[in-house]
Amino acid sequence: MSRAATWLTALGIAIAACVVNALTPHAHLAYSTATHEMPFDVPMAIGETTHGRTFSARPTAVRSAHTIETDDEERFEGTFLIVDLMLDATGAEAPTLLQGVQLETDGRTYFPVPRIPGTLESATLRAGLPVTGSLVFELPEDGIQGRAQLRLSKDVVTRFDDRLVLDIDLGAVEVAPVETVERSGWAG
Repeated sequence: MSRAATWLTALGIAIAACVVNALTPHAHLAYSTATHEMPFDVPMAIGETTHGRTFSARPTAVRSAHTIETDDEERFEGTFLIVDLMLDATGAEAPTLLQGVQLETDGRTYFPVPRIPGTLESATLRAGLPVTGSLVFELPEDGIQGRAQLRLSKDVVTRFDDRLVLDIDLGAVEVAPVETVERSGWAG
């Protein structure tokens, strides 16, 4: 093969590689930004402790109600999903707040209800001092059906970090007329 033919073959291969790269959607490439920045999902199960990088969680129950009563004898009307948890910080980092708490169901994302006082989304986690309490989500009236996924992370931005995930079968959760949500506190 002549020197010119070798150069033309090499140039043709380089052009073909550029065309293939240009036509391939970057979301499917192993080195794409979306792939290598995604969080690491760590599955949780009811009654089991799951450890993440900065905190651990043990979901103890999933409940639902049309009315919530608190320790302060306040009542809230709606359609609520309640997840009871025990949380603990891991390691020697500064106190941790769970800022990335969300429930995804039916293509929609829900965040904890801020109007119910004393729930876990405002709890500060310190290593070795487990906290128990509830996360409360208000869903549409027909929202307690299908499947949902509770996602817990230290920060709202979960790139390059872990995220604890609980899969919930909403059809298996019985909707009670009234449920009590106790103020979060140190686990005893």
